Amino acid sequence: MSEVTVGMAVMSLRPGAEWTMSDNDVENMIWHTEGVEPLTQAEVDAEVARLEQAAIDEATQREENLASAMEKLAALGLNQNEIKALTGE
Repeated sequence: MSEVTVGMAVMSLRPGAEWTMSDNDVENMIWHTEGVEPLTQAEVDAEVARLEQAAIDEATQREENLASAMEKLAALGLNQNEIKALTGE
């Protein structure tokens, strides 16, 4: 899982908008797209946290899906070597 950056959060909150920012200074961003409502640091911080949690949730769901699939394969009679050959796990 990669780290969620301030830039990723800005792109998520204002998709398609063009902007520049120095040193992750959200309050002094320069918006190059007309009509874009500026962001606050609190909005960006909340979006970073939301994106981080979404990545954690997605990874957890993948792990749970893999465990479930492996259990089902074992219930069908496959041994651990056969399951590993199919899943790479």
